[in-house]
Amino acid sequence: MGSEKSAKLFKVWGIPLHRSNSGLCSDMSRIILLLIILASLPRAYAATDDNLTVCFNNWPPYTRMTDAGATGISVEVVERAASQLNRVVRFVEREWEECLEKVKQGEFDALLDAAKRDAYLQGPASFSLYSDTFWVSNSRDISRYDQLRGGRVGLVTGYNYNDRLMAQIEDLDMQVIRGKDDPSNVRDLAVGKFDAIIADLASTFVYSRDNALEVHPILPPFSYDRLYLSFNRERGETQREFDRVIGQLLENGAVDEIYERQIGTPFSSFVAE
Repeated sequence: MGSEKSAKLFKVWGIPLHRSNSGLCSDMSRIILLLIILASLPRAYAATDDNLTVCFNNWPPYTRMTDAGATGISVEVVERAASQLNRVVRFVEREWEECLEKVKQGEFDALLDAAKRDAYLQGPASFSLYSDTFWVSNSRDISRYDQLRGGRVGLVTGYNYNDRLMAQIEDLDMQVIRGKDDPSNVRDLAVGKFDAIIADLASTFVYSRDNALEVHPILPPFSYDRLYLSFNRERGETQREFDRVIGQLLENGAVDEIYERQIGTPFSSFVAE
C-alpha cells in the first residue's frame, strides 16, 4: 500500500518512477525544488499575512462561544478592527493558561482581554477593563474588607493582579487559593469553598445572574486593570496595525456604541477620570 501511494504522489508531482542515468541530475533538481517549496509552506495553524487566530477564555459579556461562533464586546471590537484592515480573524476558546502558552509559542497570534505582560506585545489601546472586585456569598453578611481577615480568597491561575490588590490581600492575612477561571471561582464561592473571590464586576454579575448563584460584590471595586489584545512577539507589525485602528475606534465612539448596545453603558464611563 505504501509503495502504491508513493507511486501516485510521484506521478502527481511529475517525478518519473524509472529513470535513466542521463536524466538523474534533472530529476534530482526537480526533487530538491519540490522539497524547498514544501518546506516554505505554513503549518496548518499558522496565520497568513491577512488572517490571524485569536484565543480567548469564556468571559461574558466580553467573550463567549455560541453555536453560531464567538461573540461578545471584545470579539466585536476586534472584528470591527479586522474589517477595516481587511483581515480575517478566527476565534478559538481555550483555558486561560493554554491561551497564554499557545500565543507565546506562536501557535495562535493573539489573545483577548489580557493584562500587560512582557512576554507579549500589547497597547497602548485598551478597550476592556478587569475590575478587581471582592465578591462574597449572600449567606454571609459581609460588606467591608476587614470582615474577611484570615479568610480564604480565590484568584485565577495565570492572571496578573496589581501590587496594590495583592498588598491588601496580604494585609488581611488571607489564604490565596488559585482556581482555573472566574466561572469556577464564582461557583466555588457560592458553595462555601472561599470566603471571597476577586472577580470582575460586570462579567461576574452576568454569570451569577444567568446561573442563579447567590453572591454579591463589596462596592465600589477595589481597583481596575486595563486589558489588551496581546500578540505573539513575532507579530509586531500586525499588533501595531490593530492597535492603531482600535485607538481610532475608541476615539470615534465606536467602542462606546458596542458597549451601549451590549450592556447599556459606554466604555468611556468606566475609564472617566
